[in-house]
Amino acid sequence: MLRYLDRLVETVVGALVALTTIAICLNVFYRYVLDSGLVWADEVPGFLLVWIAFLGAYLAARKDGHIAFDMLLEAFPPLLKRVVQVIGDMAVIGFFVLLGLKSWQMIDRVGDRSIETLPIAQGVFMSVLPIASTLMVVALSVRLIQRWRNA
Repeated sequence: MLRYLDRLVETVVGALVALTTIAICLNVFYRYVLDSGLVWADEVPGFLLVWIAFLGAYLAARKDGHIAFDMLLEAFPPLLKRVVQVIGDMAVIGFFVLLGLKSWQMIDRVGDRSIETLPIAQGVFMSVLPIASTLMVVALSVRLIQRWRNA
């Protein structure tokens, strides 16, 4: 099931990269060829980049691809190494739970306001925070389970 979720997220990220590229190319065309700009084409790609970054963080977590300073950790005995990894993963899970909860509160307060350039609610773009937080909790929880099973 997680492979399907990963594929879905990869597809969404790919589509967002394509949309961002199209918006930027359109804006360049309008500015330099038609001597007119698309006001929204500056703001929307910035919001899409946030989606790309957060969903990409989930994909990196699923593949254990985040940067880690593990030189000291590698010197630990296997049991201590695993305990430190579990504590670290639990701390990060706690962070993402808190981020998810606080982002829902933020969306509840200001999510219905429109962005500056289009009649799209800010909550549409902000919703990446609770979505990505949930995905990160899933990814890290799976990694925790795998660490203990492989012990």
